[in-house]
Amino acid sequence: MLNTHTSLRLLKWTTVSLGALCLVIVGYAFMGYAPPSTLLEGRLLPKETMQENRWQVITEQEVLSGATIAPDINVLFKLPEGMEQITREVLLGMRGRTVRYWGYCLPNEYEPSVEFGDRLPGKVFLSEAEREYRTQQQIARLHDRFSPFKEYTESDLNEVLPDTYIRHELDLFESETTCYIMAEAPLPIGLDEDGDEANTQVENEYGTDQTNPDTDEDGVSDGREIFFLHTNPELRDTDGDGLIDGIEDANHNGRVGADETDPNKWDTDRDGLPDGYMKMGKCELIEKNSTACSEGRRSIMRGEDKNLNGMVDENESDPRKWSTAGDGISDWQKYELCIFNGGTDC
Repeated sequence: MLNTHTSLRLLKWTTVSLGALCLVIVGYAFMGYAPPSTLLEGRLLPKETMQENRWQVITEQEVLSGATIAPDINVLFKLPEGMEQITREVLLGMRGRTVRYWGYCLPNEYEPSVEFGDRLPGKVFLSEAEREYRTQQQIARLHDRFSPFKEYTESDLNEVLPDTYIRHELDLFESETTCYIMAEAPLPIGLDEDGDEANTQVENEYGTDQTNPDTDEDGVSDGREIFFLHTNPELRDTDGDGLIDGIEDANHNGRVGADETDPNKWDTDRDGLPDGYMKMGKCELIEKNSTACSEGRRSIMRGEDKNLNGMVDENESDPRKWSTAGDGISDWQKYELCIFNGGTDC
């Protein structure tokens, strides 16, 4: 692997040739696609920023340890030698659906002195948000040609595109590749050593273990907790209901299914009882059995999944249903009635 000094020197040398190439790319991307007044908006660079022509260089070592791509400037990064292939989404911190960015990667064998004719070498990548922005511009171009009574098709969309329109081409990144990127907001860039879909910079930001795909060992990977469940990847039971996140998200796919409870809500069905089993409230206020309070217990254990196994067993109510029996009486009301009548296993 190249040392930091050599890597910086090569990247700075590449900046000259790639900087010129980027100007060509901008021309290919937007000339003939939008009127001059919108060129800067499409390029993601404010006018005053573009005049400064600022650059950021991210070395191989910085990609390994994790770094942040600055917004609204030209950025070059070099991927480390010997790294495994990595998806665009993971490399750039899963920000593509909310952040507009676009970039271009040169082929590893690229020679700046070789003319490439009417086709650019390498491949272009655009975030989902950038592609959606461009699609909306396409649709706007169809406004005069179609109406609510005559819908347009995908072929109609393609007809309004000039031949030089830039398209997304790259989703899998290889080692030793040099790339250019421009973004409208900061992007965390890094590799994914433990395969949990959270790159090194994301794990730096959240304080999770870069060598352990499931830092809190709750059964759900760090990346899926961060990006999809939005739970705490360092806490086994995010909502404190007694059920660990991996039991609530039973299939560990990072999404709350219809047959699962929500690891961000201690009471998924909002019936007043915790999904799992936990201490709740002062017994003087909620306990009808005065004996419990006289024993000095300031809180009591209650919940729907008493054995915390993620299943509805005998003498348990369903934490996904406000009324397990479906009779219009909430599980909370039945619990209170049981307590009032002196029940010991309510």
